[in-house]
This record gives sequence, C-alpha cells and structure tokens, in this order.
Amino acid sequence: MPVIQISTFKIADQQKAEDLLTEVTAAMHRVTGVPLDKISAFLTEVEPSRWADAGVVGSHPEFPSRSRRMSYEEDVA
Repeated sequence: MPVIQISTFKIADQQKAEDLLTEVTAAMHRVTGVPLDKISAFLTEVEPSRWADAGVVGSHPEFPSRSRRMSYEEDVA
C-alpha cells in the first residue's frame, strides 16, 4: 500500500492542493499498477520559517538566491 507524503510551503488555493493530490495519486496508479483504493497521499504544509534550503530559512528575504548557493564560502564572496 503506497503512502505518498508531499511536504511543501502552504498552498493557498484549496483546489490546487486537491489537484496535486489527485494527480500524484493518478501517477502512482499509472506507473505501478497499484489499485487506487490502496494509495494514500497527504500534504504536510510547512511554514516558510520552519523550512530551510542550503541552511537558509524560507522566510529570509534573500531565500530565492541564497538557497541556491553551493557552499558557505559564497556568503563572504
């Protein structure tokens, strides 16, 4: 029984959240052949201040650029 967990920043649009769960479930069914009634999927919505990429929290004003850095040395460059 597949259980699909998706962690993401909050999705404001309820329909988009539902569409995501529907599409991911459909992909799992299509690729694996597992019956739909055996597939569970859920979203875990995380506040940006509780999520980090490359050691930079999502609420940081420079998150889009700083979260793409490859090393801490880039901070001093």
